Amino acid sequence: MAIAVTIGLMADRYFGVTIEWGLAVACGGVVGWACLNRVRPMLAIVLLWAAFAGLGAAYHHAHRHSFDADDIGEFATPEPSLVRVRGVLTEDPITRLAPKTDALEPIRRPDRDAVELRVTGLGARDGGWVPASGLARLTVEREAGAKGQPPLVGLRAGDAVELVGMLTRPNGPSNPGERDYADYLLDQRTRAEIRVSDTTAGVVRTGTGDGSAAGWLSVLRRRATTALTDALPHHEATVAIALLLGDGSAMEREEWDAYVRTGVVHALAISGQHLAVLAGFIWVILRAAGVRRDRGAWVVLVVIVGYTILTGLRPSGVRSAAMVAAVCGGIVLRRPAGPANAFALGWLVVVALNPTDPFSLGSRLSFLSVFVLIWGVGRWLQPAPLSPLEQLIDASRPLWVKAVRAVGRAIFAAYAITVVLSAVNAPLLIADQNVVSPVGIVIGPVVVILTTVALLAGFLLMLFSSLGWVAVPFAVATQYSLAACTWVVQFADDLPAGANYVPGVSMWWLVGFYAGVAAVVLLGPAWRFRTVCALAAWVLVGVAAPSFRSGPTDELRVTFLAVGKGGCLVIETPDGRCLIYDVGTTSGPGVVRRVVAPYLWFRGVRRVDELFISHADTDHFNGVGELARRFPIGQVTLTPSFVDKPTAEVAAALEVFRKHHLVTRLAAVGDRFTAPGVEIETLHPPPVGPVGSENERSLVLLIRHEGHSILLTGDLEKAGASGLLAQTPRQADVLMAPHHGSRAALPRRLLDWSRPHLVVVSRGIPQGNTVKPTEGGPDRPIWDTHTSGAIILRSHPSGLVAEPFRGESMVVRRGR
Repeated sequence: MAIAVTIGLMADRYFGVTIEWGLAVACGGVVGWACLNRVRPMLAIVLLWAAFAGLGAAYHHAHRHSFDADDIGEFATPEPSLVRVRGVLTEDPITRLAPKTDALEPIRRPDRDAVELRVTGLGARDGGWVPASGLARLTVEREAGAKGQPPLVGLRAGDAVELVGMLTRPNGPSNPGERDYADYLLDQRTRAEIRVSDTTAGVVRTGTGDGSAAGWLSVLRRRATTALTDALPHHEATVAIALLLGDGSAMEREEWDAYVRTGVVHALAISGQHLAVLAGFIWVILRAAGVRRDRGAWVVLVVIVGYTILTGLRPSGVRSAAMVAAVCGGIVLRRPAGPANAFALGWLVVVALNPTDPFSLGSRLSFLSVFVLIWGVGRWLQPAPLSPLEQLIDASRPLWVKAVRAVGRAIFAAYAITVVLSAVNAPLLIADQNVVSPVGIVIGPVVVILTTVALLAGFLLMLFSSLGWVAVPFAVATQYSLAACTWVVQFADDLPAGANYVPGVSMWWLVGFYAGVAAVVLLGPAWRFRTVCALAAWVLVGVAAPSFRSGPTDELRVTFLAVGKGGCLVIETPDGRCLIYDVGTTSGPGVVRRVVAPYLWFRGVRRVDELFISHADTDHFNGVGELARRFPIGQVTLTPSFVDKPTAEVAAALEVFRKHHLVTRLAAVGDRFTAPGVEIETLHPPPVGPVGSENERSLVLLIRHEGHSILLTGDLEKAGASGLLAQTPRQADVLMAPHHGSRAALPRRLLDWSRPHLVVVSRGIPQGNTVKPTEGGPDRPIWDTHTSGAIILRSHPSGLVAEPFRGESMVVRRGR
């Protein structure tokens, strides 16, 4: 049944199946099964499987595509609109603190409070209210250091609220390779976002959730959180909240990323492993206390299911709770609980709660790991029975020898399990996060032991927190185990080759790999050697495939990435080199993680041969640290005045250069850089000056290829622009508008001087002082990355073509 439902889910996910067709298949299958069950039993079973597949497809389609006519998503548009909304919070608000430790972060980046809102009404123009339904993602942005409490403090799940904010439709990707955030929200049946300014009038509570199920759960979660924060130091408390309650928002982003990079982040999430350990611990305590098996099974069942609900019904937790329920039910009913049926039950329960959860990374990793543990590693590591002679030898050994041998076997088993699961899970992690963590194999068992101690001690701490000194030993155990865990992770993260970022793997290879894993696990010993060899050969194919990039081409590819207010331009030369002009944005270094690195991996880039930084303003270089962490950088080209700017951000960038041993050089007017078929000429700045802001000393590059030219200007303005215009005019087919399209930085003289056929603006939401797309005229269109997404220029002998990520391409100039 579980396999049939999965086929239905995949059919709708990847090919699209209407609800009508899904239900028709389901009904036809049931009717066929009923008619043929006695005559053709095997065919009847196949028809029954088809019925479940059709039901799964219809359920998945209804979840993602069936909404009421008054759903809030029907009122949302790509451009923000001011609305009044009434609704009920479906969860406790989560505060996402802006990073404060990275000097390359924007100085006044806002903190954010986020929560899911079930909409009940929408304000009408006449001041009344009209019915509305559906879910919206509510975000409150508040400036760091703002006085007073933010609007969502004191609110909890179940509270009714009224608010005024900006309603928008969730954004899809703006760049090739970028994750589709709108598609992610659609999996949660959410098609609208509401952003509220940091004012006390932004969100007003109109009713409490007292008495509702969500309200009771919120009270329990807050009491548990308070118990941890009161008993533990701040750092350990944030980690404990992530471990015990599944809320990692209070942790520093860099600390959370360290767990991700070292491959042990699963130890901090509420996973099936945690619940299985907790269930086993409770069972042992109850049996030691003399509690009957059936009563103990009821206690374990109630505690595990309740704890799963308390921590948010995450897919891995739901899977574990369902399997525990199957085992406990078998004990109560005195019936065997087959592992395959328990496994399938967990899958079906996850699907029933949310049919899109099986496509999430956490869910896939959880079920994959359990599959390999039960049918693979569990059998492979099972010791062979001792012969009578071996039994006599073992009985004659001293007690300490037996203890040492037992510990050795346990350590061997722990590392064997870690090695197997790391190897099996690695392709999924590479496909989703582009990271492979060899160090995770070394520290994995250690982290699991420490987090297990913290899990059990922390659970008892929350349970006995009201008893004063009784909870002290549990607080001490929780604190020191988590402190040790953090130290191990930080130490491993600092190792040179502890974690490596790599390009993703293709879907066809991923399918082949996991088909091989299934064969190795399920086929008997006679086939195991051959399947292991075939799987190893397939892995070699996957490792070698990215290396077989196409050879030299006749095309130069220049991509203006959509990074918001900032800049990042990727230049791919015909001989396979990758150059980058600026890497930064006002939203912070995270743009590399979200946009730049995914695009480079999408293009198969493994190395950045040169990074040009136009000038020493943070929004043009604050991604350099994240870029250097993910890609080798051949060298960095700076302006002569870059190192002289006395700011913490410049100092942090220079420290990145030293830490990663990056070679730097300076570029000034007259310098030329060449690659086969490509010439890059520096037009500005001079070796000294001009006097003024860094914008006036921006690095201006003219790229030539096959008779086509592209002019890059950074934030050039004022005296710098005057100096450039004093030179001999240079015709440019494409002009990068200076200073993100500021009217003051794009005078008519610059357009006449360069005579472009296309003007490209790298910017976020247009401001009042920036040029509009209509101002260029029919012969000189203006494209901006906010509207068009990434803008790709492809130069080859037949012409120069511009391709926006959103919109129609155009021929900028035909070949000579």
